[in-house]
Amino acid sequence: MRTILLVVSMCLFVAGCNPQSNQQAKTKSAAEDPLCKPTPIRYYDSEQKAKAITEQVKGIDKAVAVRIDDELDVAIEVSNFNRFRLESIEKEVGEKLKNSFPDAKIHVTSDKRLIKELQNLNSTPWAADNQAEACKQKKTLKQIEKDMKG
Repeated sequence: MRTILLVVSMCLFVAGCNPQSNQQAKTKSAAEDPLCKPTPIRYYDSEQKAKAITEQVKGIDKAVAVRIDDELDVAIEVSNFNRFRLESIEKEVGEKLKNSFPDAKIHVTSDKRLIKELQNLNSTPWAADNQAEACKQKKTLKQIEKDMKG
């Protein structure tokens, strides 16, 4: 009985220590990530135009925009009594931006945490010559978009 238990234990130990052939490396380089092929492009002129359009909407105190590839994310800051009509303000901003940028996927938020994150991303210099850094920034934008949807 002891020998059987000992043999079974040794077999389990040896099987557990050998790497399995179907395991893959968990780290992917930016070049392998399909999200980053081709290298993401940031459109500063579109960001400035989107910010200007957004700030023209009545009730908006401040706006920040980030556009990477075909994703345009806009965060708006609304204060005082304008908060009561926040939903209609967001809808109006979305419609104006869709008219101005028909080829972009528009995302609008008024969440204070996401405003801060978009401001940080907006102020971060774009590393167009560094694909890994550009990919990292695009992934950050994708995470912000995911948080916008709830």
